[in-house]
Amino acid sequence: MQPYAEDGQSTHALDRRIIAALQYRPRATWASIADALDEPTRSVSRRGADLLAGGGVRVVGARGATPTLIARVAAQVNCARIVATGYAARPDCVFAYATTGDRHVVAEVRADDATLSQLVLDELPSISGTADVRVDRVSTVHRSVGEWRPAVLTDDEVARLGVTVRQPASPQQVAHTGLTDADRTLLRLLAQDGRTTTADLAASARASENTVRRRLADLEQRSLLRFRVVADPALLGCPTEVLVTLRGSLRSQPSLVPALLALPELRYLAALGSDRHLLAHFAFPDSAAMHRELSSGDWTAEVDDMDILHVVHGFKRSGWRTAGADALERLY
Repeated sequence: MQPYAEDGQSTHALDRRIIAALQYRPRATWASIADALDEPTRSVSRRGADLLAGGGVRVVGARGATPTLIARVAAQVNCARIVATGYAARPDCVFAYATTGDRHVVAEVRADDATLSQLVLDELPSISGTADVRVDRVSTVHRSVGEWRPAVLTDDEVARLGVTVRQPASPQQVAHTGLTDADRTLLRLLAQDGRTTTADLAASARASENTVRRRLADLEQRSLLRFRVVADPALLGCPTEVLVTLRGSLRSQPSLVPALLALPELRYLAALGSDRHLLAHFAFPDSAAMHRELSSGDWTAEVDDMDILHVVHGFKRSGWRTAGADALERLY
């Protein structure tokens, strides 16, 4: 896979709205997005195509919810970049971030029951530059990055997109039985470009367009396929990212998770064994907004302890390496 660009540059207001619309409808035509945003089709088509062609935004067909673990790594001196690059280079790595604090890299790695022991005991501790690694299994994903919807579009614009709300799926041992050769072809093509047209998919899979539509719907229903937008949150006006480990009080269990899910700044929320031990990924417009929310948000009264790590750089997002992740590829 080729890396996508992550330069943190500000974007035109229309670009942000196009990216936000793609988050709701990743495979929507430019014309339908233009209608929803009440913008000229030519402008939306041109700017949308430029966003995708520039590599800063990708639409991909990602694997459905699968069991994962969170690795929080303390790197040896001057080795944080090496560690982050090592995780990003792994095909089973979902995301890899370099962070501040005493845990210099945080990564999510796919890990089922068959591979867990080898990962924890052998593979992850041996990644170059690792001084120490803490591993927690993800027991439930309350919000995946694919479900993140920053407050960019109006309610009317969202309604015109015709969005169907999809509940986040918990990690599961997904059965890959029943996949046909045509299904595998579709999955491979969509992993590279989630906006590949139905006609092109049909030609490659040697099937009719109606058959392709039915197969895609079936793959999504079986959690074997999820469409998502891969982009630096800065492109959506949220350049300040933090990973926060939360420990809730006993009384917080019924209400802490819903309170967090109500925040548009929350990109990702996973339970690490229980809803009293959570990993939250926030993206804010600036440090002042981050400080206010993490200091005095209503939900903070239900938290006994929080550890805040600022994201310095995303080496991998939603299974795609960023351009900077290739800098030390020669070391591996």
